[in-house]
Formats: sequence, structure tokens, C-alpha cells
Amino acid sequence: MRLATQQGKEAALKALATRREANKTRKRVNNSSLYAGSDMHFDCITCGGDIVVPENYVTKPDLCDECQALKSAGWLE
Repeated sequence: MRLATQQGKEAALKALATRREANKTRKRVNNSSLYAGSDMHFDCITCGGDIVVPENYVTKPDLCDECQALKSAGWLE
């Protein structure tokens, strides 16, 4: 999957704004209602996107792949 940051700063920030708007109405997954062994779902602290990790995760990422790429590039305020 190609990240928006590969298209430049302006495109990446525009994609971030689009994700934030889309994720405002996204249906959230209630982890406590899932079966044992199911993947766990968390919200990205920047855009509100769905971060999926295996049930046996050790550390949970706070940022989705797109937002992590923005942070690494220094484009995330």
C-alpha cells in the first residue's frame, strides 16, 4: 500500500484532513464484545482511524501507518 507521504507534504496533509473527517462517523469496534483470539481495535490518536493488532500484542501503536509516516517526516503538528 502506498502512503500519502510519498506524494509530498501537501497531499499527505490533505489526506489527513480527509481521514479525520471520514473517521468522525466511523463505527467503532467494541473490543469487549469480540470473541477470544480476535484482533484488537484501537483508534489512531491523530486521525481517529482504526488500528488493528493481534490479541497477544505487547505494545499498542498510538498512530496508524499514515500518521506515523507523517510524524516521521516531521509534517505532523
